[in-house]
Amino acid sequence: MSIGGPKPVPAPERQFSLMLALLMTRSGLTKAHVYASVHGYRRAFEQSGQTAALDKMFERDKAELRDLGLTLETFDDPSAPGDNQLTRYRIPNTASPFPAGTTLDADEVLLLSLAAAVWREGSLSGESRRGLMKLRSLGVEVGEERAALVPRWRSRDAAFEPLAAAIDTGRIVEFRYLRPGDDAARLRHVEPLALVRHEGRWLLGAYDLDREDERTFLLSRVLGGIRKGGPIDEERATVAAREDQAERFLRRLQEFATQNSALLDVRPGGDAEQRLAKRGTLTAAAPTSWGRVELHYTDLDLLADELAAFGPEVRVVGPTELHDAVVSRLRRALENHGSDA
Repeated sequence: MSIGGPKPVPAPERQFSLMLALLMTRSGLTKAHVYASVHGYRRAFEQSGQTAALDKMFERDKAELRDLGLTLETFDDPSAPGDNQLTRYRIPNTASPFPAGTTLDADEVLLLSLAAAVWREGSLSGESRRGLMKLRSLGVEVGEERAALVPRWRSRDAAFEPLAAAIDTGRIVEFRYLRPGDDAARLRHVEPLALVRHEGRWLLGAYDLDREDERTFLLSRVLGGIRKGGPIDEERATVAAREDQAERFLRRLQEFATQNSALLDVRPGGDAEQRLAKRGTLTAAAPTSWGRVELHYTDLDLLADELAAFGPEVRVVGPTELHDAVVSRLRRALENHGSDA
């Protein structure tokens, strides 16, 4: 006999079930279909009948699927355009998963065939099959032949799940946070409002109780565990329920990024040019005949770490703070590995 009811379904398992459901539907699923049938949503909906927390969960899961490289199509119900409760979602079944020009030899084709056979046998768990049966009972057309998709789940920061749970339940949290340049982590007390993914990293948008202002925290800089406290301020909770907090914090991050730009010279044909030019604007003619890239950023220390890793392929033209941060990292690497440098 279990105490406290069944444990919640882990996020990767829930997201995998959602992926399968959206991939297998031809006509698309509404949120009502998802909440009533998809493993990880169904139990929570049956227990509470409340959709506010499920809506937040659904938004996070959609963001995670998009981050995995999946395309999510959305389309309105023709009989009720603009009604987001009737908006339908699906993952299109693209004809070819390979980039144009890809060639495979006989051994590679054999390995892919074997992997696909194993995947077809193991992709649909009992819970997923029951979910598909329930979708059919709701009148949704599904097809298991659409499940030819290889999962690519990636690990997340350890703080993600407890912070997501705190957001869902409206609880204050405290954690130790290490900022670049600090000798030790500092204790933070915050009201968590949203988890957002920006520039490939997860951040927490929150109201900092000690600083009495909103802040964003990079999850990879959170050290140790997350401790939950009491409920968040009632007035802020009411405002948060009316707004899309993730969208609001993401918009603020993007606005902040537009205010910070870096000018870089990159060696032609190098890895730095290939990677950095995708995120910024590449000018063919720099004074040194190298390529010149201008890109925007939100975190100077993270960008400095990235640029230092490119070594001699990148030269920072500006700003001065970024130039000095990269030089500092290269000097530290030289001091630590002088004989091998």
